[in-house]
Amino acid sequence: MFAAKNFFLTNVKAPYSISYLVIAGGAGGAGNGGGAGGAGGYLTSTATLTLAAVYTVTVGGGGSGQAASQASGGGNPGVNSSLIGTGVSVTSTGGGRGGNGDDAAGAGNGGSGGGGGYNNRAGGTGIS
Repeated sequence: MFAAKNFFLTNVKAPYSISYLVIAGGAGGAGNGGGAGGAGGYLTSTATLTLAAVYTVTVGGGGSGQAASQASGGGNPGVNSSLIGTGVSVTSTGGGRGGNGDDAAGAGNGGSGGGGGYNNRAGGTGIS
């Protein structure tokens, strides 16, 4: 995850309307015949902001992949991203980890679900 940043509105004319796009980090893939990590979810809309209020933007990083030779486990999930402050609170979900073919734990759910591994392992479910 990247450091959260605060920003302030100054010297702008009302109304303080913005369009936003919040994209979460993608997940890492699994090794040993495993599936790919899922993409980070995204949300987009508009919001009206308040003068002199604090807004925090958090950009979620991508999950690391698994070594090709690793026999169990899976990749790491992506990290959520968010825009939070007066009048707006939006969080996009990080991508689901890729599932390893030798591990019954399977793929993870996330913004986009991770891919399942070989041996007919199921993929994850997308949730945002």
